[in-house]
Amino acid sequence: MKRKTALAFMTVGALCICFALGLLIYNNHESNAARDNALVVMDSIRIAIAENEQQPAIVDPFDEEMTIKEIDGYGYIGYLSIPALALDLPVMSEWDYDRLTIAPCRYYGSTKTDNLVIAAHNYRWHFGYLGHLNPGDTIIFTDMDSEVRTYKVDSVELLLPTDTDKVKDTGNDLILYTCTYGGEKRITVRCSSVSKP
Repeated sequence: MKRKTALAFMTVGALCICFALGLLIYNNHESNAARDNALVVMDSIRIAIAENEQQPAIVDPFDEEMTIKEIDGYGYIGYLSIPALALDLPVMSEWDYDRLTIAPCRYYGSTKTDNLVIAAHNYRWHFGYLGHLNPGDTIIFTDMDSEVRTYKVDSVELLLPTDTDKVKDTGNDLILYTCTYGGEKRITVRCSSVSKP
């Protein structure tokens, strides 16, 4: 009886290890695919921004909508640079779970209304190290109209998944938002603008 119980526990343990290993391989594959996609899209975004610089658009100061450029069937509003994490990431114009597997997404707001919220998965090449940022770190957002806004990190905090109201219209100029590993909480980086066009 003891031998059968021990064998059952060993079998369950081996299955758990195999499952964990498979999950690790899958997550690593997803993270690498997200990185590769971001690199390709970044080239397209930089080209589009350079073209806009040569033919500047007439910008309506009362228009709160950000310019959207379609790349590979998805709309993008610009890109985010996080020097402390050595990241340049394209930002999609709208979010859903499928889009989040490709690139960070605008969750809410606009740079024009100083309430932009950007969400991303915690992939290593997206917001996986967001919790390593410190107050005073620099974040740069370049939109499709070539407008560059520089922000500084004010705080890094953890929120519950249900605390979505704590990232909308909070008075923060920029918020970066992602899950912790396991998804129990949300890492929230609140930033204030240090340069406006």
